[in-house]
Amino acid sequence: MNVIRRTIQLGLSLCFSLGLLVGCTTGPMQPREQGATLDLLAQCEAEFHRGHSDRALEQASEAIRLTPDRAEAWNARGFVYASQGLMGEALNDLTKAVQLHPSNPSYQSNLGVAYLESGKPDLALIAFNRALQVGSPSALLFKHRGMAHRHLGKLKDALHDFDAAARLNGQDATIYASRAVVYALQQDYREATRDLDHAAELNGAIPEIYQSRGLVEMLAGRFDKAEKDFSRAIALGASDNLLLYNRGAARSMVGDLVGAHEDYARSCRNGYLPACTFSQFIAQTASAR
Repeated sequence: MNVIRRTIQLGLSLCFSLGLLVGCTTGPMQPREQGATLDLLAQCEAEFHRGHSDRALEQASEAIRLTPDRAEAWNARGFVYASQGLMGEALNDLTKAVQLHPSNPSYQSNLGVAYLESGKPDLALIAFNRALQVGSPSALLFKHRGMAHRHLGKLKDALHDFDAAARLNGQDATIYASRAVVYALQQDYREATRDLDHAAELNGAIPEIYQSRGLVEMLAGRFDKAEKDFSRAIALGASDNLLLYNRGAARSMVGDLVGAHEDYARSCRNGYLPACTFSQFIAQTASAR
């Protein structure tokens, strides 16, 4: 089950889709200041969506300099920092946004996601609970809280949240894929496969769905199906070294030693050391024949 815990994890990048500019100002401002800040935040959002995160950061920072008591400016910059992987800076800014406007559920939820990205599910859970206390329930919020529960090992609570998320939005493939992880951790591979099949029907372009289903198939002893799912994930752009290693294992189990050696060797070259042992073993076995 350690392999499941390490590998069947949908990245939060799939879920970090909260709005940049959600929220209200925390205090009165002069019309001139308000107009300038809103213009800067609009430019920040536009630059972010163009893929210019450094420019977006400059605009958000200028908005903070102009009106430091404006919660949405801190939230916007925190979001941009998070998109750059600068989670320390993101946490600082998103915490400031929450301090300025604690009754805004989106700011609380943003902070929770940042904590989750930073490997702090206990603090994430606190933020998500506060978001539910001050705002209306949403599928996205239940999904995020379910992830926090899962990382804390609270699998029953995680299932409860993913069930609630699915009831609110039955078209989000990542909800079913996330719930499948919990089923897999409980060794309920039938339910895990069912959720992953449904997730693939809803959105067949997410490689993590096939990577997760491949692992479930491996644990269930269906190595041919696992190999196909791993190959599908790779065809969709996934390039994780562990994915190559797992496909190598599946290929080895179905007797494709040439393909297995290729996957192990590639994973080894990319720095995944356990693959090196298997690559050498297959090569030595082949040369001894």
